[in-house]
Amino acid sequence: MLGRYGYRNRPKVGSWLHIRNASRTLVLVAFVLLVLFLPEIVSAQLTTGDVGLDFATATGLATTDIRVFVGRVINAFFALLGFIAVLLYVYAGYLWMTSTGDAAKVDQAKKVITNTTIGLVIMIMAYSITAFIIQALTGHSIVPGVGDGDSRRDRGDMPIGDRTYELGNGIIEYHYPEVGQVDVPRNTNISITFKRPLVLSTVFRNYDDAGTYGTEDDTVGGVAVPEVLQLNTDNFKIIAVADLGGTDGASPDERFSTRYPDSGALVDPPPTVRVTAVRVVFDPLEGQTITISPALPIGSPTTDIAYRVALKGGDNGIKVWWPGVTEGAELVQKNAFSSMNADGGYYWPFTTGTMLDLTPPHITWVEPTPVIDPGRPENVAARNQLLQIYFNEAVDPTTVSGIIGEGGGFTNIEVRARCLPDTDCDFNDGVDFTSVSGKIFIGNRYRTAEFVPSEPCDGVTENTCGNQVFCLPRNVEIRVRALAATLSSEPPKASRPDGVLDMVGNSFDGNGNGTAEGPESAERRTDFNRNSPPAALAGINDTARWTYHVGERIDLVPPTIMDIDPKSPPPIDRAHPEGPSKVPTDLPITVLWDKTMSVMSMRTGAYDEDENAFSDDRTTISLRSKELAKESLDQDCSDPDVACPYVSLDPPYFFIDLGEGPEEIGGIKRTRMMITHRIFFTANDMGYTMEETASWPERLPVYQPVIGAQIQDTLQNCFFPSVGWNCDMGDNNSCCNRVGQEDYFCPL
Repeated sequence: MLGRYGYRNRPKVGSWLHIRNASRTLVLVAFVLLVLFLPEIVSAQLTTGDVGLDFATATGLATTDIRVFVGRVINAFFALLGFIAVLLYVYAGYLWMTSTGDAAKVDQAKKVITNTTIGLVIMIMAYSITAFIIQALTGHSIVPGVGDGDSRRDRGDMPIGDRTYELGNGIIEYHYPEVGQVDVPRNTNISITFKRPLVLSTVFRNYDDAGTYGTEDDTVGGVAVPEVLQLNTDNFKIIAVADLGGTDGASPDERFSTRYPDSGALVDPPPTVRVTAVRVVFDPLEGQTITISPALPIGSPTTDIAYRVALKGGDNGIKVWWPGVTEGAELVQKNAFSSMNADGGYYWPFTTGTMLDLTPPHITWVEPTPVIDPGRPENVAARNQLLQIYFNEAVDPTTVSGIIGEGGGFTNIEVRARCLPDTDCDFNDGVDFTSVSGKIFIGNRYRTAEFVPSEPCDGVTENTCGNQVFCLPRNVEIRVRALAATLSSEPPKASRPDGVLDMVGNSFDGNGNGTAEGPESAERRTDFNRNSPPAALAGINDTARWTYHVGERIDLVPPTIMDIDPKSPPPIDRAHPEGPSKVPTDLPITVLWDKTMSVMSMRTGAYDEDENAFSDDRTTISLRSKELAKESLDQDCSDPDVACPYVSLDPPYFFIDLGEGPEEIGGIKRTRMMITHRIFFTANDMGYTMEETASWPERLPVYQPVIGAQIQDTLQNCFFPSVGWNCDMGDNNSCCNRVGQEDYFCPL
């Protein structure tokens, strides 16, 4: 029988019905791909959660992420459909060219072109819808070259072997914009935090530091140091990637200058730069941050522009202060980056979008939490409690960190106290608020400011890891004010840094209404009170204030770890039952603490494999790694008698992310700490086949976070890994420091 779609009634090739069916086929294939693969992608996303690694056992990554594989399959099928469309165009052209005046063949060719175009448009729409749905559900794109949706950073495109490992492992604690960050506002500033105080003559133009660490002798042309200085553009290069030069030159310095020509870099006018203050007495645990402000917005209002920031290393580059080799020796200047090449001692890319950021920052959380009645016994804070202020976005570090009271002049955030009536208090007369001396640090991707008082606790000489504990005055009312900055003629931009600013220079939105309205004025005389927020904001300015009470109690309970994600076997990781090869390689390592944790104490650094300890006394968090790659991806290592050569890669960069504030779990505020890192590599990335990984498991990439005992909670109590999660696991345990800070044993 010959029905409607039987042999005799089959549409001829090139006919409208044939082309319509071909278009339907293209759409049908696209739909089938979506139905088949989307559940697998969503399942992979929903079952993995935030990736993490156990503290003392090794985890290898053996296979490619399932989402990467599915994306490749979808892209391959759509590429095939595109190839079919090209063949149809070629066929239409053939019909037209061979028509020899036959009007029917010409019409047939036109129909093929028209209907193929319609089918191609439908196919492109299907692909776009598929990509959009997958991006929305999983946060990861199947479009080649598009970022993974994680804080708008495209870390997966970073080349293997660049110098980004200095971030976390080296001298750099953090910087903004982040490595590979995309859609950066054009009016952005650039901030970099170094783990040691800077030799300022290597940072500023025409700056004379008189060869001393302290600032009392610093001069510029013999006069006092101004608030804002010009950047030393010989050592700091900000340049569009399209303007990069070659690598010619007889010396590393010459090659650096050739690579970053002044014709393309931000040199004239030079960017301005501000720097955070450091204590007069050198503290090896104290770093320093600079904020670089380009004279004009960078990028383009019509297209994205890729930029690179490069820092010069070597003897003629950036230097930091370092303690002498022997105890009590004078401070010495040391190269910030031990090596130097054409690309600099350290460099990283970011990409600007087309927009300016006109949204002011606001507070998301403060610790201790402001309450209506701070005097109730359950609301009174311990004396060793640190103050924390969380913001919704990165803020300019130079406007939220500094020395308060004795030894400093930082005023953008005020911490003042007065004695509570009828209590044992000798701080002041209890009438006027008096400044509490201390220092405000910045951390958590420039989103958290933390105040540490400078007065040692009486009766408690040191905490369990041997560090001094500092206390607020006893029996006082603390008043905190976070100041809004003076507005320019174009709000929300500030005219000067006399208040809290975000990374583009917008003034602080203290009352949280989404608009920068500036500090106290004749029209707005009242600060925004976070203890009892007003129902209406008429007459309220953008300086936020709040109070809390401090009693006599000192809390000495140490923090512990509630959970690590994922856990290394044993035991079986219920969150990732299929093993570590199914864990996405680009998500943060997650550690959940049972208390709120101190930002100041989270200091990244490298791990010395020879000494089996942190390589620097200041370090509390390391990310150990073993990445061994073939010398070339096409090497055949299947023969067990062949010694396949390999190279050891630079360790992944990493930094700490605490979100927008502690999480309330079980009625208690707890910190969820994430170690954000460069994408981890799988054995496939290293060039190994599944057969080779089975033959040489020691070649698998292995990653291991190490958390030291000197990390502290907001009460300055030290973490003891011996009372952390799952410490009864025998040889495979999560306790790399069982007996305190003196004895580390963490076999990788």
